[in-house]
Amino acid sequence: MSQFTRRRLLMDTAQGLGGIALASLLQEQGLLANESGPLRPEIDPAHPFASRSPHFAPRAKNVLMIFCSGACSQIDTFDYKPELIRRHGEPMPGAEDLITFQGGQGNLTKSPWKFKPRGESGKMVSELVPQLGELADEMCFIHSLTGKTNTHGPGENFMSTGFTLDGFPSMGAWVTWALGTENQNLPSYVAIPDPRGTPQSSVNNWGPGFLPAAFQGTDFNASKPLRNLERPSGVAPETDRRTRDFLQQLNRRHLE
Repeated sequence: MSQFTRRRLLMDTAQGLGGIALASLLQEQGLLANESGPLRPEIDPAHPFASRSPHFAPRAKNVLMIFCSGACSQIDTFDYKPELIRRHGEPMPGAEDLITFQGGQGNLTKSPWKFKPRGESGKMVSELVPQLGELADEMCFIHSLTGKTNTHGPGENFMSTGFTLDGFPSMGAWVTWALGTENQNLPSYVAIPDPRGTPQSSVNNWGPGFLPAAFQGTDFNASKPLRNLERPSGVAPETDRRTRDFLQQLNRRHLE
């Protein structure tokens, strides 16, 4: 165990006093963070989707995210890797004996499609997507995003929630929780899965995670319309009305 010396005492004390002085100056100038704690929306449980004011004026009115699960690799389309071309056919550095659940590691392989600069920006785009390459100046490319998994399901979680593990809210759920919606007759957040099937991570891509279930995405598509909108044929109209009245009574009691 290291000794607590006089030098260490003076150093820690000086740092502590400096922090106190800084907090005092920030308080006097009104530059401290919100004293009530982190910024949280005020949500009325009876009206969870009510519109809430943002922290600043937004530029976007709506957001449409197109997520291509299992799409073509970025290595073959927009992510030009000159080092990969130089090392084509060589073993992966430092991973010659690495064995994963996918098996042993093969040699590095460059993309079979050639890249060339596109547009005024000179963005390198492969010949696999020539039409998209013509629009290179109209798109924003993010090449700094990195993750900790190379598996599809956790990778989809990471793309939709920021975490590889299950249980975290999707981006749409966070936005709905924070801002609500001006529309009170239709879902504020919807997901339209491919009719051929959901992504490997399934409903995690539009789920609420640890947020209330009210903020999850409402999923539907051309082959699977919105569920539970029609009264079942075996339930009489009067029975259905009384059931809904009783449910509203329970909800009001719970809210109180």
